[in-house]
Amino acid sequence: MYLELLTDHHTSIYALLKQLSGFSSASMLTANAEDASRAISRLAGLLTVHLAAEDKFLYPSLARSEDEHIRTTAAHFEEEMGHLASTFLTYKEAWMTPTKIRQNPAACLEATKEVLAALQERLGREDAQLYPLLQD
Repeated sequence: MYLELLTDHHTSIYALLKQLSGFSSASMLTANAEDASRAISRLAGLLTVHLAAEDKFLYPSLARSEDEHIRTTAAHFEEEMGHLASTFLTYKEAWMTPTKIRQNPAACLEATKEVLAALQERLGREDAQLYPLLQD
């Protein structure tokens, strides 16, 4: 079912977040700019696929629920995701190439920490609050 697909996406996203968080200093980020760039690119691709799956399957399914709590929760998550998607798009455009990373590794590191924290928090909330609604 699509819940399994979505949780598989989360597993892959968590792995990329862990990889990016491993670049813990500006010098490490500079030295591994190509790897960081590839990880950002993979994360962007996976998030695009993941969001499309949520938009096509998850939210429509939850919006049809007879349970008002489920409908309200889904609507809140869907609305909130637009902001996070926009934030990630700005991050991706700013830092997806090795050249951009090397030009200002300290700023990239700070932006990466912020985006990773937001994504971690969102994934955790989806795992704990949203996805269980599909299992009931």
